[in-house]
Amino acid sequence: MAKTVLIAGKEMPAGNKFADGMAITNRRISISGPETDVSDTDKRRQLSEASGISVVEWNKISPISARTIILHTENIFGKMDEAVLYFDEEWFASLEQQISNQECIRGCDELIMPFQCLALEVLSRFEKKNASGEPGILVFLIKQAPNIADTILSPAVRNGVSSIASPVVAAAASAFMSFAQNIAALYGNQNYVNILLMNSGLGNETSVSDVEFGKWVGTYLDAFEDSGATLDAKKSITWIKAGTKYGAGGFSLFGKRGR
Repeated sequence: MAKTVLIAGKEMPAGNKFADGMAITNRRISISGPETDVSDTDKRRQLSEASGISVVEWNKISPISARTIILHTENIFGKMDEAVLYFDEEWFASLEQQISNQECIRGCDELIMPFQCLALEVLSRFEKKNASGEPGILVFLIKQAPNIADTILSPAVRNGVSSIASPVVAAAASAFMSFAQNIAALYGNQNYVNILLMNSGLGNETSVSDVEFGKWVGTYLDAFEDSGATLDAKKSITWIKAGTKYGAGGFSLFGKRGR
């Protein structure tokens, strides 16, 4: 039976290729995006059954919306087996405006708080639904980009291809990674969830294409689930390098900025 995964962070339509990549691995996709013009749940369900992909509205600055996006996923597909919180640092860097007080506020409101609230809601939902059954999977996924400090240390990263993360985006990326690792440490021994931390690092070929990146995530999750393995807190806090095959080296531990 196809798994249902909630993807949040890289909004539609920008997240379309990543969703396509995960859909290749026989998953039904619920992905965050702008409000759709299909408001009726039954009509939305019909469209989702045909394509396997549904766009669900996520108002990032509303903690209540973090719960609503999960309920909408369950209403459309009947369940939520997995959740992938996708922080695409390069994409956020390309959207960032000139550094200012307003951008600092926006960075906290849109790039830090929403991921934390949604992660807690996912954990709460898995605890309620999966306490006596198969555990859900929560993935913290980051696709890293060079930041301004990196360009001083390694001028070659300013290649005109990758967007350079501003201090606001770089700080949010660090917050995402720190929160992810500490949530994995806190909840890593629970029987209702397996927490996986996945990181592209810089210059990783697997993450160049969002389709391939999404396909790798889905393939890795399939191999992990087929193994019947469960993770403890120590294994959960280990970052998995993009491109790693489950069981072939298993996990790959990164340094502070995932290199």
